[in-house]
Amino acid sequence: MLRVVTWLWRTSNGPQFGVEYVHRLRNMLERNLDIPHELVLLTRHPVDVDPRIRVVKPPHPLPGAIRCRRRMWHFAAERKHDLGERILAIDLDVVIVDNITSLVDRREPVVCWKVGYAGVYSGSFLLFDAGALDGAWQAYRDSPIGFPQSCGEVNASDQAMLNRYLAGRNVAEWTERDGLRTWFGKGYEKLEHLGVGPNRTLLPHGTRVVVLGSKDKHVLDGATLPWIKEHWR
Repeated sequence: MLRVVTWLWRTSNGPQFGVEYVHRLRNMLERNLDIPHELVLLTRHPVDVDPRIRVVKPPHPLPGAIRCRRRMWHFAAERKHDLGERILAIDLDVVIVDNITSLVDRREPVVCWKVGYAGVYSGSFLLFDAGALDGAWQAYRDSPIGFPQSCGEVNASDQAMLNRYLAGRNVAEWTERDGLRTWFGKGYEKLEHLGVGPNRTLLPHGTRVVVLGSKDKHVLDGATLPWIKEHWR
């Protein structure tokens, strides 16, 4: 069975996303994923969620675990006992607008979305066998400050560390041709032709998944766009 894994955590100002985001992800999966699967929520905070969602409490973050670095934990080989053998990691600020079965019903050890405009692998939608990315977890676990710094970013995220680990390795890829799109928020208008954004609100033909970002949370919360009203529910 495929385990779809998502994270919910708090910031200094409270929860970054509400539990309704988790429930909407569950509903979108139910409508758009036709293979046996289970949604697993990773959080250290008490939550009242639909009984179809399994809650797993991760350990305390490693030192310096700013931003979403704590997500490196689900790459550990021993997570097979908690999460199962096949994992789809997906962010809560993702909108599934069409069937994703053919995207995720495949057997390569790791499948990543190679984001075309940026040339990097996305951490927002990632398919892998338990243990296939254990080396990335070990590098971070053994050097929770040094490994992020080696990525060349002051506040290197889990995505930056994933890309650092995968550099030079052969992994299967999705591209925009597979229907994965980026939401380009305010200030990125010149890139909207590559996906969708405030001035280009219609979904390109063939879109299956739209990846937003936490800075564009208001786009989901406002739900003024027709495709968000239709699919993010």
